Amino acid sequence: MPRSSATPLPPTDQRHRECLDNARRVCAAGTVPTMLVIGGPDIAAVRCNGALAALLNRPHAATRDESGHGLLPGGWPAVAEALRPLYVDGTKGETKGKGDAKGEAAAPARPEVALLRLPTEPPVTLRAAPLLAGGRVVGVLATATLDDAIARMAETMRAEVERTSAARSRFLASASHDLRQPFQAMRLFLDALTTQVDGNARATRTAGMLANAMTAGERLLNALLDISTLDAGTVEADLQTVSLDALLQSLAEEFRPQAEEKGLRLRVHVPADAAGRAFTRSDPVLLGRIVRNLLANAIRYTQRGGILLGLRKRDGRWRIEVWDTGFGIPPDKQDVIFDEFHQLTNPSRDPTRGLGLGLAIVRRLSVLLNAPIDVQSRSGRGSVFAVTVEPLADGEGLADAPADALAPAAPVDGGGATGVPLDGMRILVVDDDSMVLSGLQLALESWGCAFVPAANMREVFAAVDGLEGPPDAILTDLRLPGKVSGFDVIDRVRKLFRADIPAVVLTGETAPESLLEGQRRGCAFLHKPLHPDELRRVLEEVRRNGKTAC
Repeated sequence: MPRSSATPLPPTDQRHRECLDNARRVCAAGTVPTMLVIGGPDIAAVRCNGALAALLNRPHAATRDESGHGLLPGGWPAVAEALRPLYVDGTKGETKGKGDAKGEAAAPARPEVALLRLPTEPPVTLRAAPLLAGGRVVGVLATATLDDAIARMAETMRAEVERTSAARSRFLASASHDLRQPFQAMRLFLDALTTQVDGNARATRTAGMLANAMTAGERLLNALLDISTLDAGTVEADLQTVSLDALLQSLAEEFRPQAEEKGLRLRVHVPADAAGRAFTRSDPVLLGRIVRNLLANAIRYTQRGGILLGLRKRDGRWRIEVWDTGFGIPPDKQDVIFDEFHQLTNPSRDPTRGLGLGLAIVRRLSVLLNAPIDVQSRSGRGSVFAVTVEPLADGEGLADAPADALAPAAPVDGGGATGVPLDGMRILVVDDDSMVLSGLQLALESWGCAFVPAANMREVFAAVDGLEGPPDAILTDLRLPGKVSGFDVIDRVRKLFRADIPAVVLTGETAPESLLEGQRRGCAFLHKPLHPDELRRVLEEVRRNGKTAC
């Protein structure tokens, strides 16, 4: 009786052995899920490569043969049925022969491939092809189809990206606070040291050089954290109605002193038909930051001439343009200037001439706001950077616009009245970083303030118990030990004294949720690392008006 082709061939057949050995090597070397079936489907031994063994959660299947039923309990019968056509005797024709009077149909010809659907989650499809030795089928080699393999790799990569992004976001949330803390303490200590060495020219000069080094470090840290935060996707645009006219006028007033210090003229050009009528829907803080970086670059790289901050309408959209008479940018460099740390005129990496991160931040913000950036330039003649935004139709969205978005731009206050005495001002200061707390103590006591320190909520209660009345102001870090926040401190102390005590929140974070929470409580925000002069201006405002300016 002739032997069925589905019956495993004896191992003594050298050709069969060589065929299966080669197939094992191919299977093991595969980078996509691959399976080797030895013998017929009903009594098959199966070997998987590492990718498929991991997918099936059967690691031993990559190092030893498994039975089909053991590898896929309950799922092997369907796989075996899909394999069966590959074991048909390929020498048979379509019919038994022309002379056959009955004309009975012969077994169909053996297909070249079969598709196997493995019951995984998600399912994976293998493309199976028969292995022939001496004209007989001795096994089947099945490999994941290209589309399926690509889809699975994409899914794996997507999951990895999401996991990495989540971890990165957690790191940034911590780094944004923790990395700024030592800089904050150093800045406060430096300010106290500068006061103590007043009159000693050599020590004052050394303190000034230290201040410059710290400023460069703070700028680099802030820029790197900003770029990382934007890359991590944790920044969300807070879309509002923005008056472009008011935005440009305000920014011009802010940057005019810097331009005049270099002998440059800063002008603003807004068409008459755009004055009071040019609106867009964007995030005013992030859009303002784009233009600020463009203005800062223009002033930094312009030695003579001037800067023009303009607004014009082109193809139905508003273009905010920054013109300068600076060095200009060669055509082949107009793309790379948006790369990190790329500076055309600072080969020695002098930090006082910028860090090469401003335009990298601009590019990321433009993508976030869907506000394209373009540049035109001629070497030696100057450059034009433009950001394009969509206009609002007449009256669209204006009912919900903030009042300050519709009002004409007011000149930026250069700091208001100065020299308001702080003597005797009692301030509750809450920060769990001992270095920052010590630095704040030196600064506040040098201004004549009464310093009431606390590191956590328990110490806050102990500190206020010794006070005869409410403190004049609360100065607190946003992040405190445990689940306590600076907002909790503000709420509890105000409730204890039944008074709306002015509060200032120190933070290294920029999450919009925190800013909104602070605004709801009427708090002022100071972002770390802050300069002591910023803190003094806020405290002078409290002393002068009895409240903080949000």
